[in-house]
Amino acid sequence: MMEQSGDHTKMIATDKWIPIYLEGLKEGHKIKINPFGFSMYPLLVGNRDSLTLDSIDRPLKRGDICLYRRDDGKYVTHTIHHIDEKGTYFIGESQTTIEGPLRRDQILAVAESFERNGREYSCDGLIYRFFHEVWMILRPFRKQLIKAYRFVRRG
Repeated sequence: MMEQSGDHTKMIATDKWIPIYLEGLKEGHKIKINPFGFSMYPLLVGNRDSLTLDSIDRPLKRGDICLYRRDDGKYVTHTIHHIDEKGTYFIGESQTTIEGPLRRDQILAVAESFERNGREYSCDGLIYRFFHEVWMILRPFRKQLIKAYRFVRRG
């Protein structure tokens, strides 16, 4: 989710700055955002990694990372799990619950790349696509895998 940790009284609300970014997309610019929170962990770590977003000029597909707005007004960046006649379904990388269906008008931008630990990766690259599919297959085990990953990283 697009939420930040820290002193919320000193932060600009997402509703104030996202429309400026979206206007930039309409003008043909790409935007770079830093995801907040942990829903995209371990792929993206809040306040460390970033996403480069572009306007949507092609059919969306499974594995695309998108910026969307929920009906309650919250902005979220998650990955497409699947698309059917009812809409588009999303999931965070650290989550096991699929969210959706979302309407096409709720999906605002698609990531063309992401920066992780200072290295840039294409969202269309074979490495990302391969690991994304493996991670989708492992969805029922994500919580245990993330717990083990954190344990090993601390080791």
